[in-house]
Amino acid sequence: MKKKSPGTPIPAAKKFLPLAFGLLIYGGGTFLLPMRAQANAETDRQFALERVGFLKSWDNVDGLFVDYVADAYRDYFSRQSRFVLQDLSKADVLLSKSKLPYNKLIEDADILGQISRATRAESIIRTKILKEGPQYQFQMDWLHSPRMELMSSVTFVLQEPSGGKGFGIGDVRDDLQKALDQLIGKVPFLGNVTGRDNNQVTLNIGQNANLKKGDTLSIATLDEVKKHPLLKQIVDWRLTATGKVEIESVEDRISFGRVTQEEDGRQIGRFQKVIQIIPATKAEQPVVIDEKAQAANRDEPPKLGWIAGNLGLGSFSRTFTDTTTLSSAISDQGGGFNFGLRGDGELWFNREFFADISMGFNTFSYSANLIAGGNSPGQQDSGSSTSFKIAGGYSYLVNGDFYGPKGWLKFGYHTVSFNLTTPNLGPTSIKGLFLGVGGDLPIREQWGALLNLDFGFLSGASESTQAHGDASSTTDVELFIGGYYRFTQRITFRAGIDITANNQSFAKDNDGVTQKIVTFTPSLVYYF
Repeated sequence: MKKKSPGTPIPAAKKFLPLAFGLLIYGGGTFLLPMRAQANAETDRQFALERVGFLKSWDNVDGLFVDYVADAYRDYFSRQSRFVLQDLSKADVLLSKSKLPYNKLIEDADILGQISRATRAESIIRTKILKEGPQYQFQMDWLHSPRMELMSSVTFVLQEPSGGKGFGIGDVRDDLQKALDQLIGKVPFLGNVTGRDNNQVTLNIGQNANLKKGDTLSIATLDEVKKHPLLKQIVDWRLTATGKVEIESVEDRISFGRVTQEEDGRQIGRFQKVIQIIPATKAEQPVVIDEKAQAANRDEPPKLGWIAGNLGLGSFSRTFTDTTTLSSAISDQGGGFNFGLRGDGELWFNREFFADISMGFNTFSYSANLIAGGNSPGQQDSGSSTSFKIAGGYSYLVNGDFYGPKGWLKFGYHTVSFNLTTPNLGPTSIKGLFLGVGGDLPIREQWGALLNLDFGFLSGASESTQAHGDASSTTDVELFIGGYYRFTQRITFRAGIDITANNQSFAKDNDGVTQKIVTFTPSLVYYF
């Protein structure tokens, strides 16, 4: 083994070089490692802080406070709308099974980063309680995912109950919830803008934040977040004002407002921060004449639902096949120009659940040919179709914003009837249940895309002449692909391709008919 020479001293510079380097980074950290986002919405999005989770607390008294802390935190987050509480209980189980001590695991940034990614938590609250004689010291840390930078920290002390009494939930709930207020209050914004449509915005704070109609909110964007390179904590938030919003409607967990001011070169947008609530005063409230009140009412966000009028311009086609002949002499196909009208309506029970109704009428010309070639005698005609749907459904708001991307699932009853008589087939109808799926994807400002697919099942079909027997099987679908332009809060223009198709097979001789309507469908939608 090679021994170090005792006569070779270690230079002092080598001893203090790491320390000096660390001090240099600390002193110049604001220049070396800032996270900048000039006019960049990405920083606002990264610090939306909408999804929060809390780890099982650690204490040195055999888990005395675990349930108390969890109950206090769940109660706190259930009474506000700014945060969605993520369940980290599965991660707690995994951490508990580790060979490493729990208090060491919850200090490991890599492990906590994996937990945040697995649970989609944008931030995590870590709680440690240390008993020191007759008092308990609580330390609460709020960490930003996924690198677990410390955003804020709060420490407070509770005295042990006198007379040998044990702790109860009532002894710690109020102190923990006050500490949560302090912890969250150290981050310099109160909530987020969750959506914007023209001059209307939605926000994730409401009556539970003491917000009232007429209040003015100061909105800002995060231009820079500075992080200490060694301590892994955020040391400075730099926000730049983008404008002001006046609150027009407030609910328990959400509010709607109107943009009243924007800074030069900046625009209020999604994920930007509410940095101040300016309460309305009687002196500040202007006298509003009737005309302005009516205009304000027109600009208020819709609350009940919508109705729509639709045109349908396209084609109708029918193909009938008689399998009793070796040739296709009496099998025909044809179609013609289709003109349709349809009325739709939707009623909102709340932000997620709704009911739909739809009634439509189409008229079309019809000219058929034998499949084998030539004209089919007596098949120059016209016809019509009617449709009716009623359904209930559930909307999933992808990011919690009513005006943001969402998908829906609905279930209901529908009928479709075709009033067309040909030598081979009479009027037909289909009725039964259907399942619908769809989505709304905002693309840019007022523009968005729509998709809806309704698929019938447990359907019954009939043909008026009964010449081909009862229908042995049937399929029917309706597909809409299109987009929309939101002109105002109350009026939206919608257009797309609508395809209605069904197929019936008859018990007698396996005869069959396929009918299809393909239209370009412009619509006017009014929200109320």
